[in-house]
Amino acid sequence: MLSPLPILTIGGKNAAVQYAGLVSPGLFQFNVIVPDSLPSGDHSIIAAYGGASTQPGTLLSVHP
Repeated sequence: MLSPLPILTIGGKNAAVQYAGLVSPGLFQFNVIVPDSLPSGDHSIIAAYGGASTQPGTLLSVHP
């Protein structure tokens, strides 16, 4: 498990990270809670850790 946990945003809103860890070489798993206030649709998702962040343009489809 990563310590501290990464900062993760979905649609510009902070998402609560419950778990973040290496599951196989080069593959990380993030378990997060999607913010309730997000409307349906595609939202950008960004994870930041130790000064690095995920690539821009990654989307998460939300359908409540």
